[in-house]
Amino acid sequence: MQSNSFESVEDGLDIREYLSLLWHWAWLIVLVALVAGAGAFMYSSRLTPYYKAATTIMINEAPATQTTDLTSLALSERLASTYAELMLKQPVLEDVINKLGLNVSSGELKQMITVSGIKNTQLLLISVESTDPVLSAAIANTLVQEFSVQIQEIQSARFSQSKETLEAQLADIESQVTYYAEQSASVTDPAEKEAVDSKLAQYREIYAGLLQSYEQVRLSEAEVVSSIVQVEEATVPTVPVRPDILKTTLMAAMIGLVLSAGGIIAREVLEDTIQTPEEVVRLLDLPVLGVINHYSVPEGELITNLHPRSPTTEAFRTLRTNVTFASLDRPVNTLLVTSSEPGEGKTSVISNLAVVMAQTGRQVALLDCDLRHPTVHKRFGLQNTDGISHLFQTEQHLNGSCQKTKIENLSILTTGPLPPNPAELLGSRRMETILGMVRENADFVLIDTPPTLAVTDATVLAPIVDGVILVVYPGETHASSARHMVEQLRRVNARVLGVVLNNLNMRSGRYGYHYHYYRSYSAYQDYYGSSGKKRSRSKVTSEVE
Repeated sequence: MQSNSFESVEDGLDIREYLSLLWHWAWLIVLVALVAGAGAFMYSSRLTPYYKAATTIMINEAPATQTTDLTSLALSERLASTYAELMLKQPVLEDVINKLGLNVSSGELKQMITVSGIKNTQLLLISVESTDPVLSAAIANTLVQEFSVQIQEIQSARFSQSKETLEAQLADIESQVTYYAEQSASVTDPAEKEAVDSKLAQYREIYAGLLQSYEQVRLSEAEVVSSIVQVEEATVPTVPVRPDILKTTLMAAMIGLVLSAGGIIAREVLEDTIQTPEEVVRLLDLPVLGVINHYSVPEGELITNLHPRSPTTEAFRTLRTNVTFASLDRPVNTLLVTSSEPGEGKTSVISNLAVVMAQTGRQVALLDCDLRHPTVHKRFGLQNTDGISHLFQTEQHLNGSCQKTKIENLSILTTGPLPPNPAELLGSRRMETILGMVRENADFVLIDTPPTLAVTDATVLAPIVDGVILVVYPGETHASSARHMVEQLRRVNARVLGVVLNNLNMRSGRYGYHYHYYRSYSAYQDYYGSSGKKRSRSKVTSEVE
C-alpha cells in the first residue's frame, strides 16, 4: 500500500515537472507558433482566391414509379446518383461552355464542378469553384438549365417515334374527313349522299380512335418521365472559399505550438543527464546532501573564504552539517569526495567544504590524492614539491609534509611529484598507514581523488574511509555514468553518504526550470551578490573544477 502511494506521488511530480518545463520554455513555444502562423498567413495571402457558388435541385420522380416501399426508396437514391453522374458528362458540359462562351475544355470545367447527393433526400447539391465569383454562379445555374433540357429530351425520345406515327396518321385521316365532309355537302343524290356520309362516319371514327391512342401515349410519357426543379438558385459569392487565411493561420500556429512543445518534451525525455534532486534519489537511491549554486570568484580564490556571508557559503555550511549528521552511530572523520567524470567540480566542493569545516574550530586536513592531475595546491597557493608521493618512498612520519594554509585550522597534504603507478600506491597498506598518521593530527580528513570512471584510484581508497560523497553537475553528469559510479563504489563496500549537486545555474535555459523551489535563494543572491553586500561589477571567473 505504501509502495503504491509512493508511485502515485512520483507520477504527480513528473507531471508537475513537465508543466514546469513547458512553462519555462513558453516563450519559445509561443515564438514558434507565431512564426508558423505568420508564415502561413503570408503564404496564404499570396495564393489566388477561389470562390464557390452552390445551387440545389430536386428530382421530380415519375408518378408511375412513386411508391412507399423500400424498393422505391432505393430506386430514388439510384436515380439521384445517376443524375449526378450524367450532369458531369461531356454533352452537358459542352452545352454550358457554348452557352457561356467559356474558354476552357470540358475536362477543365468538370474539375470546377462538384455534384453530391443529400442523404435520404431527392436533392442534389451542385457547387462550382473558380477564381471569378460571378462565373461560378453563372456556371452553376446554367448547368442546371442545360441538364434539365437534356434530361427531358433523353426521356421523351422513347415516345417520340410513336407520337410522330400517330400524328402522321391523324393528319392523313383528318384530310380524308375534310374531303368527305365537303363531298357530303355538295352531293344531292340521296343514295350517293348516303354512301359519302357512311365513309365520313368511318373516317371520323378512325380519327377518334387515333386521337385516343395519341392521348394515351402522351399520358404514358407524363407518368414515366422524371424532371428536375431548381430549389435554390446559385448566388454570387462574396467571400473566397479558399484559401481560408484565418483557418490556415490558426492551424499552422497550432501545429507549431504542438510540435515545439512535443520537441521540448521529447528532448527532456531523451535527456540522459541528471537534472534534479528527485532524479538523484530515483536513479541513484542516494540523498542529496547539498545544492551549490553557480558562482564566480577571482581565479585562485575560494568563495567560502572570500565571501563568508554569501548564500553559496551558506550552502557549503549546510553540506557540512549534513555530512556531520549523516550517521550518529558511525561518525564520519575521513571523507572522500569524487565524481564520475572530470569537470564536475569535485575539487571546488572539497576545497570549500574544508574551509567551512575549519571555520568550526576543528583541525581539518585536506589530502590531494589525485596523483594524476592535482589542483588542490593551486587553490590554496601552495608549493607541490613535497607530499604524499614522498611518504610512499620512506617509512618516516609526516614530518611537516602537511602544509599550513592561510585558513586557520586547515592544513593540506599535496601530492608531491607524480608517481607512475598511482592506483597501486593508493591501494597499498602504506596508504592506510599514511591516512592513519594524518588522522592522528586532525579531527577531520578530506580526500580529493580523480574521477571514478576515469581511473580506479577512488575505488581503491573508498573502502578505507568513513564515507564518500559524490559530486554531480546538473545538466552535465550523465545518469548512466552516475549509476555506474555508484555501482563501482558499492561493489567495494564503500559507504556512500550522498550526493552534492554542484554549479547549479538557475538562469540557464538548459535546466533552470527544474529548480523553481530554489527561487528565494536565487533572489537573495541576486540582491546581495556573493559577499552579502549589494552586487558590484568586477572581473570574476567561474569555479567549476
